[in-house]
Amino acid sequence: MATLYVRDLSDEALAELKIRAARSRQSLQAYARTLLEEEAATPALEDVVARIGRRATARLSTADVRADIEAGRRHE
Repeated sequence: MATLYVRDLSDEALAELKIRAARSRQSLQAYARTLLEEEAATPALEDVVARIGRRATARLSTADVRADIEAGRRHE
């Protein structure tokens, strides 16, 4: 397991993190570790958008879209 040191954290940020850790009945170390692990487990927005784009383009071709438009026009 790795060790992470945080330098130059403002006094205000440190005080707030200590308060939040105490409210959740955790040590500051446990609270910070939980925050970092949750952040690392959350996919980046760019990755999610790229995945959605790949799925959307993989399912529909231009011909499929045109066919659906034409089929919709015939049913009006």
